[in-house]
Amino acid sequence: MLGSATFSKAERLRLFLEFIVRYALSTPNQQLKEITIGIELYAVHQEFDPRISAVVRVDATRLRSKLREYYASEGAADELIIELPRGSYAPVFTSREAGRGSPPPADAETAIAVLPFSNLSPQPEEYFNDGLTEAIIHALSAVEGLRVVARTSVFAFKHKNSDVREIGRILNVGLVLEGSVRKSGEKLRVNVQCVSTVDGYQLWSRRYDQDIHDVFAVQDEIAREIVNMMCINTPGGRPAPTAGTDNFEAYDWYLRGRYHLNRQTSESLHRAIDCFDRALAQRPGYAAAASGQAVAWLHLGLFSMHAPLEAMPKAQERAALALAANEREGEALSVAACAQAMYDWDWHGAKTLFQKSLALQPGNDFSMHMYAMFALLPLARIEEALRMLDEARRIDPLSTFVSASRAAVLLMARRNVEAEAEYRRALELDPDFWRAIIGLGRCLEARGQYEEAISCFENARRTSGEVASAVGSLGRAYALTGRAQDAARPLEALDECGRHRYVSAYARVLIFLGLGDRRVFDWLELACNERSGWLMYLATDPRFDVLRGTARFHSVLQRLNLPVIALPGRESAKPA
Repeated sequence: MLGSATFSKAERLRLFLEFIVRYALSTPNQQLKEITIGIELYAVHQEFDPRISAVVRVDATRLRSKLREYYASEGAADELIIELPRGSYAPVFTSREAGRGSPPPADAETAIAVLPFSNLSPQPEEYFNDGLTEAIIHALSAVEGLRVVARTSVFAFKHKNSDVREIGRILNVGLVLEGSVRKSGEKLRVNVQCVSTVDGYQLWSRRYDQDIHDVFAVQDEIAREIVNMMCINTPGGRPAPTAGTDNFEAYDWYLRGRYHLNRQTSESLHRAIDCFDRALAQRPGYAAAASGQAVAWLHLGLFSMHAPLEAMPKAQERAALALAANEREGEALSVAACAQAMYDWDWHGAKTLFQKSLALQPGNDFSMHMYAMFALLPLARIEEALRMLDEARRIDPLSTFVSASRAAVLLMARRNVEAEAEYRRALELDPDFWRAIIGLGRCLEARGQYEEAISCFENARRTSGEVASAVGSLGRAYALTGRAQDAARPLEALDECGRHRYVSAYARVLIFLGLGDRRVFDWLELACNERSGWLMYLATDPRFDVLRGTARFHSVLQRLNLPVIALPGRESAKPA
């Protein structure tokens, strides 16, 4: 074992394992204590101070993870299993034949959740401490071998006095980083502490008193301290630099922009764009601000809050500006990939960009999520899309968006029972999440429960503020029940909405599809001209199965560079 590839590059852990095994065999009746390990292995290098040092506990945590890694690979056939139970430094030896030796699944011990920092400033605004939290998440996400929980899931605990052990169980992490920020005039104080979710024990803490303009150094130092504490020593074991700039005013506007970007309403997205504009005015070529604008325009176009023909070119332009300033801006690469898929219908080009983005930021849940929905699902690569979304969920376990997207993939695969369970899971997290309400309605509609489906679509229409896909789904459900007059009312509602704002042609496509009206093809063509985002899923969407045998539908798929599916729900497909 000690000579294996797993342990050959982990000298500290190899020495730790060798010492505790020799100690257990030579003195089986004597309890091995933390101070003994610290003096024997670390005191010589002045790394151990029994009053403040957590190095023994940290390395024990890392050793447990390394043992699992070994038994899942090179040691899979070993007859003898060595385990290090939590709360103990005494190894346990078991026989594989005893049935206790199979390695447990990968767990939380190389994972961390950065909880939203508390705002202790005189000013009530949350954007600064939220931005500091996000910056540290971003920096740590670049570290190879470290799983960092994404923003959505950790912010679910904001303003909640949750026990760290419960947080560890829910998010499947072994460590939690928490802190507070106090900004007063030109002075900044940041307190941080890292806590074990096993026992709530504080492993490390620091206080930073700096000038406000040194906030970037504080962020980078916190990330480095965490990596050093966990002793991650791989080629990719360095945190990414945070989204700083030499202009604090630009950075302040950037943080304000991120705050509004994360709210994801039409109004907040436009406010985010304005804040990023101000950041760029202060610091032209500020890559992170341009990337934030690209994300905002992508969301506006994707969810039809703005005409895609106007929004997507702006997303492309902002992404290009960000990449010109920093070619390693992973978020901008993902936006460029989304635009290449939705606007240019270049699925394979999009796939290449997504893969480049994930190579730069392997822990980026946004890139994983978008890759699944913008490149894999459109090409009917169902299982690959599900695997990518499962990886995104591992990083962002409380994300309603990931749950709803995974359900949508299952729905496209005609796995309706699984899809319904996934949509219901998303609604447990957020009962007003309109995308999941529409999805649940589609599951009910697919099994003929039209009245229940109509109730869902009506609910989604209210909670979403008349979003076109909810109105279109409602009209289609009415049409499927033979209530043509009721189906006409959503068409009138779309006409009325269209007098005040952009309304996607795709909504009318759904209604005419339900009515069996040949005008569905006219509106499909118009939706193509508008670059409607939902067209990406025509190749797999079961609602369009009634059109799959027609030449006009094949022509639409060909225009979109989408595959013609031979057997709906299967991954076998032939190019259009």
